[in-house]
Amino acid sequence: MSNAAAGLHALALCGTLALAGAADAQTSLVSILGGGPVYKHVPINIQELKSSGFNELIVWSVEVNSAGDLNLNGEFPLTSAGAYIGNQTYPDFPADLKNIKAGTPMRVTLSIGSSNFGDWESIKALIKSQGTGPTSILYKDFAALMTALPVDAIDFDDENGYDAPSTTEFAVMLGKLGYKVTMDPYTNAGYWTSVVSKINTKLPGTVDGVHLQTYAGGDGNSPCSGWNFGSVPVYPGISDQPSAPPYLTPAATQTAMQKWHSQCGVTGGWVWIFDQIAGTRQVRKYAHAIITGVGAP
Repeated sequence: MSNAAAGLHALALCGTLALAGAADAQTSLVSILGGGPVYKHVPINIQELKSSGFNELIVWSVEVNSAGDLNLNGEFPLTSAGAYIGNQTYPDFPADLKNIKAGTPMRVTLSIGSSNFGDWESIKALIKSQGTGPTSILYKDFAALMTALPVDAIDFDDENGYDAPSTTEFAVMLGKLGYKVTMDPYTNAGYWTSVVSKINTKLPGTVDGVHLQTYAGGDGNSPCSGWNFGSVPVYPGISDQPSAPPYLTPAATQTAMQKWHSQCGVTGGWVWIFDQIAGTRQVRKYAHAIITGVGAP
């Protein structure tokens, strides 16, 4: 597996791992995934993320219904009929994301799906009926998001759809709109490696990272075995909660990252989930653990 140039390791040691142009020239990703505590306008959470040391915030989880409307966690409508309506529920969300990005150079990624059935099936059906051109609802939705929110990338957390043609077409559409795309797998490695290859063949550089789950259903996964995406880097994700084992403390996280870095050159990683540790000193500790771990010899 090829992850990143050795010269980036020195940056990791300094804890900078900055993003040059967020959605364009990317270094290694040190990421945290979060749901409600990110968008519910809690100033202490915004400041904590801003100064955490992470350089990617993954906002989870975007749901897609049969009409193409987007909604965060069933409680925060984002789009309706192709227009952004998020200000009706959380009007501070765009400014909060901009504030977060003003701290540690931060890439903001929206994650679609999870274990919920329906999101990726809706995407497949919508593409079959409307395609992905400028008149399609999916194109309108994600163009509206890009205008309203400082979002750089879209994360594919598909855990039950697994339809390569529609997933490829959707990713290429996003790439043409200016988004980067990441994958968030826990199983079905053959599907994911194939679909990433297809996407980047059609539009080179669209998929620029893989967020590999190594907890819960992905327990036992290693970025160094069975998950080879060629030049696309794989970033292992760890769990900060016992309900999604194996639970790793910051110290254990650093040890795991050091092992993966030593074995196959891993240069970044991510944490599931901000909601569990928001408002604690653990947030900065996890960021430091990953940065130190992947920068170790």
